[in-house]
Amino acid sequence: MVTTILLLAIQTLNAQPGRFGLPACDAPDQQLATRTAFTLCHSNTHKAPLWTAYQLTSEMLDAPSAPRQHFRHDPELASSAADVDYRNSGFHRSHLVPALDLASSPAALRESYYLSNTVPQLPELNMSAWRRIENDIRKLAAQSDVLYILTGALFDCGNIQHIGPNQIAVPCATFKVLLSTKGDTRSAYAVILANEPAATRQTVSIREVEQRARLDFFSALPTPEQDILESTTTSLRPQRK
Repeated sequence: MVTTILLLAIQTLNAQPGRFGLPACDAPDQQLATRTAFTLCHSNTHKAPLWTAYQLTSEMLDAPSAPRQHFRHDPELASSAADVDYRNSGFHRSHLVPALDLASSPAALRESYYLSNTVPQLPELNMSAWRRIENDIRKLAAQSDVLYILTGALFDCGNIQHIGPNQIAVPCATFKVLLSTKGDTRSAYAVILANEPAATRQTVSIREVEQRARLDFFSALPTPEQDILESTTTSLRPQRK
């Protein structure tokens, strides 16, 4: 019964992924893909995702731990990475949408392991700083009615590294952009994590992410509210009650 309720919650949320507006994904080399519980924009040039969007509620956090699965090529995106691209590369397959957040749906969990939902990230970051960011997001979701999460990769460095036979681009950094709703109150958060040894999260405004990623987030919000939310810098770490 609980599983059924969670599945219905995911389906309902996925029906309104653009409630506050999604970034554009209409360039000639970009493909928009809709999954069971998230949406992604894939770059055929970088052969990697540019951004993903999904929604997380406290009910979805009640799911059991996510059984680990094998990463696989995305059958719907020809330019998606293959597992061979990561072998001996020195990089981890870093989820943009975490598998644990989708554990309540077998289909969504399986899709989270498509390599179109991953980018090359240094192992020390994927296993520490990035994981702590994901954990803090789950804590924030537990205090929200709905948490809207956009995760993406930044390719604005001078020389982009590539890995594997298919030449998958290694991002300079990854980001999280969040909009929390609680009753009539909305709060915004943004963090950037450089893809460099010993990097730590950088708390930034959404405006800064927009400038680096050349994207427009939450464009459906009223302009005055959007200006306030996107110019504010707020720590992601939830306050202790």
